[in-house]
Amino acid sequence: MQTLAQVQHGMDLGWHTGAQVYGSVQGQTRVDLAVGEARPGVPMTTSTIVEWASATKPIPSVAIGLLWQRGLLDLDDPVCLHIPEFAAAGKQAVTIRHLLSHTGGLTSTITGIAPSEEMVADICAAPLADGWIPGTRNAYNSVAMWIVAELVSRVSGRPFTEFIRNEIFEPACMDDCWIGMSADTYRVHQDRIAVIPGFAPSGTEAWVTWGRPTGGGHGPIAQLGHFYEALLDGRLLSARTLEAMTAHQVSGGWDEYLQETVDRGLGFMLGSSNPAHGYGTRASARSFGHGGRTWSVTFADPSERVVVAVYWNGMGDPDTQARRLPDLLDALYDDLAVLTERTDDDAHFAC
Repeated sequence: MQTLAQVQHGMDLGWHTGAQVYGSVQGQTRVDLAVGEARPGVPMTTSTIVEWASATKPIPSVAIGLLWQRGLLDLDDPVCLHIPEFAAAGKQAVTIRHLLSHTGGLTSTITGIAPSEEMVADICAAPLADGWIPGTRNAYNSVAMWIVAELVSRVSGRPFTEFIRNEIFEPACMDDCWIGMSADTYRVHQDRIAVIPGFAPSGTEAWVTWGRPTGGGHGPIAQLGHFYEALLDGRLLSARTLEAMTAHQVSGGWDEYLQETVDRGLGFMLGSSNPAHGYGTRASARSFGHGGRTWSVTFADPSERVVVAVYWNGMGDPDTQARRLPDLLDALYDDLAVLTERTDDDAHFAC
């Protein structure tokens, strides 16, 4: 299998200590492998709980899509319509669409771990970035997801974690996933959680239990792949809503934070020619998904109904990631093509 060879090549070069790789076609699992170590002396398995980092962001974004298709909000609503205190410091014009497309220009003074109530209050009180006119500029803005999560709670009338569990994780067959574990749950599953070499917070109780919607998702990477299968299969969003969420909001726009051109939908990075944020040479321009730091990437390619979810247990510098990401994705697409040709199973999505 070419995918396994590519993962092993990276381990031989010291890029990562282990990996999980998942791929499906037409809802049928074709690749689901785990290699190496999750932490020193502990093998990586397909059930090891890994950190998704920013690959988490599409989940709260899809929660907004669910509320929109139920008629409970509009994507062009000013955020302050639902969170009145958000209007402070000149943010009245920021809309939900601006949050999801990273064009809102939000700022925060908090740099460490803080409760969600404190994060939301700080962002609501803070002004926009200097000279920022919402919708006219583009800069990757993680803090916006705290406001997205607060919108989900206030509009639905349910805690964000409860809404995500009931409305996304359960229908998408993600029973082993969390955005912020409870302390008790952490202690039960602690030995199953991967620890990323060189990233000090990784695997610690404070980090895993911090329910940050910006990047706090944890679970086997295959189950994050199930999220995209559920999107393609219509189990989470209607076709109309998914089309709206994955339509270009930013096309080849210069991201002032990333210092690169990007293509964005609402909560999703879209397929493009940008090697840092694209999905390899084989995925179509219709692909949508998100990466997490330099150790995870997940996406769906609706043209071929392919889903890919990859986690490396090791941070890569930009040069390393520019090599291991496209090479692994090309190998995975080759394996998916071969394995699909060898099966006569009827195509369907299932847990």
